[in-house]
Amino acid sequence: MKKYLLKTLALVAVISISTLFSFDLPKPVDGITPSTALDSYLNNGDKAFKWEVKDTYSYGDITAYEVLLTSQKWREYTWKHQLTVLVPKEVKYDGALLFITGGSIKDGEPRWNGREDTFNRAMSMAATKNNAIVAVLRQTPNQPLYDDLKEDALISYTLHQFKKDGDYSWPLLFPMVKSAVRAMDAVQALAKETLHKDVNRFVVSGASKRGWTTWLTGASDKRAVAIAPMVIDVLNMPVNLDYQMKIWNKYSEQIEDYVKLGIPQTVHSKEGSAVTEMIDPYSYRKKLTMPKMLFMGTNDEYWTVDAVKHYIGQIPGENFIHYVPNVGHDLGDKRQALEALSAFFGNTLAKQPYPACQWAVSTTKKGVDLTITATSDKLEDVTIWSANSTDMIFQDEKWEGKSLGIKNKGSFSVSEAYPASGYRAFYIDLKYKVPTGGTYTESTRMFLTDNDEIFLK
Repeated sequence: MKKYLLKTLALVAVISISTLFSFDLPKPVDGITPSTALDSYLNNGDKAFKWEVKDTYSYGDITAYEVLLTSQKWREYTWKHQLTVLVPKEVKYDGALLFITGGSIKDGEPRWNGREDTFNRAMSMAATKNNAIVAVLRQTPNQPLYDDLKEDALISYTLHQFKKDGDYSWPLLFPMVKSAVRAMDAVQALAKETLHKDVNRFVVSGASKRGWTTWLTGASDKRAVAIAPMVIDVLNMPVNLDYQMKIWNKYSEQIEDYVKLGIPQTVHSKEGSAVTEMIDPYSYRKKLTMPKMLFMGTNDEYWTVDAVKHYIGQIPGENFIHYVPNVGHDLGDKRQALEALSAFFGNTLAKQPYPACQWAVSTTKKGVDLTITATSDKLEDVTIWSANSTDMIFQDEKWEGKSLGIKNKGSFSVSEAYPASGYRAFYIDLKYKVPTGGTYTESTRMFLTDNDEIFLK
């Protein structure tokens, strides 16, 4: 416990240092403020949008349409993407799944993934199982840009540029969101013109930077009736970044691109607050009322193990969590995550109630007691997953799962003892039957304890 308390002193130093990097808050430009900047960008009158089917082919019961999508002109760049629309033999629903992923461009054109692309084949299973259209959007963002910058280096560069000149069009997340918006436009148009089907609603998903984009798309477009962001466990960014310093005494090495440009260190400055207001999904939480399933790897090297506690309780709507044990930021082979995504997609399409996963926490001198509320007729099993650490850095720890043999119960209790020393993280998985076959899991939030207390906040 003393070790934990001493680490909090590092936070004081970080906040003090951040004052050295403060800037004047940008003045509104054409009425644009940090809170309206994203909406302003999405509705800036850009006329670049167009789409064209470049290839059509079939495998199994899937017909694939390869679309060249031009989503926008952002600053000096025209963004183009590969959009793969996967259509099962029978389409029963007016909803579709849009999965946002990465990729690269060369000479302004997308580097095309071929017909045998393994991720497209994996996503086809969700289309077939749910009798609904699935679309995979690539090159989000278009990259490399600005002297070969990609991914986090590119995002951090654009945030830094905003802090230098106050131009609200800089944050790269804005064109990334517009890419998703235009992909939905293209899917709707293709479905109407080619398939004679109406697509009126979307489940939007994506991982990492694309998970970040998923949150912001959900806050910006009413067609996103449900969202499934993956491995972006950092909402309420100022608090979660401070928390990294508090318990690790450092920022994650994985966000070094941002650290080098002073982004986390200046999060409490006026300019830092403006950036947060523009790009932190937590800033848009009042708009995030749709159902959500959050996907995380227990060993994700980007985030603290229990980062979810800093935002999950403050976001409205039905919020579900899916942890994948013993995997990092890449979610391992992705099989478990994609099965859960397919189940979430199916429930959303059918407008059926989502199986419950709710919990209440109490403590004793010996440990933590959880009272779990579940959906009894679909519950197949309950598993408790836990790992121990000497330093609260769980990325290299081994997670052990123990089945509790609980089935078809609507309410039950689970106890987890404090460790004899060090720290313990744990969560509960509820395994549910899927109406179309198979199972998937929903998780409680992650809990972190030392040898005599739980860190709930």
